[in-house]
Amino acid sequence: MPRPRQSTAATTTAASARTPPPNGSERLSPVTENYLLSLYKMWEVAESPTLTQLTEALRQLPPTEGLGTSVPSVAGMLRRMEKQGLVAVGSDKRIRMTDRGKQEGENIARRHRLAEWLVVRLLGMELHQAHIEAHQLEHGMSSALVTRLVEQLDNPTHSPFGWPIPGSGAASATPGAVTLDNAASGAPYVVDRVPEENSELLRFLDGARLVPGCRMTLLEVMPYLGVLRVETGVDQVSIGYDVAKQIVVRPAEAE
Repeated sequence: MPRPRQSTAATTTAASARTPPPNGSERLSPVTENYLLSLYKMWEVAESPTLTQLTEALRQLPPTEGLGTSVPSVAGMLRRMEKQGLVAVGSDKRIRMTDRGKQEGENIARRHRLAEWLVVRLLGMELHQAHIEAHQLEHGMSSALVTRLVEQLDNPTHSPFGWPIPGSGAASATPGAVTLDNAASGAPYVVDRVPEENSELLRFLDGARLVPGCRMTLLEVMPYLGVLRVETGVDQVSIGYDVAKQIVVRPAEAE
């Protein structure tokens, strides 16, 4: 795996401690944290989901999380989260995090993405296992453990999948980055971000070296077949448009 990107901010470690919930309230339940993690990821790509969209996103979480993902159960959970001051559902039926909800979302996203590095870099597990294992670890991580983990990992700014780690000083978007389906043919790129939910897809991407930090070139676009062909450091592979839209690449010249 490529090494994690480094932050130049000298004060980043101080941000690693988890901010306590306001008014001395207790730590949120694992179910609530899972909801906030899904909402936070949508917020990162400027999306305020509907109930149906959030339900679909929650269904992508590992079954081990034990979430009820029927529309009525998700709607019920959202009502509880509204009472906690974590989310607000607008007249347009879209779900938005409150200031407190966004703060808590950042906290769980930080723990989750550091846990992914823990299992990949420190424990030597495969990339396709990282997302699932991180969900097992994230809910029990203390602020002291997070601080120590940041030190051991040399303060990574992005997860193994390329998502920025809140509190690390990383920008939310990479200048010049585009989804793979919008890349220019023949130009060299570096993989910036990949989807993390589908373990079988990750097996394929990892084997083809289409993971963050790896170089690739778009060779051919075949819209009549719904695929495009790319060259990586190990092979030439075909990628479907639905997958290509989820892979973010940045110009290699910017490296």
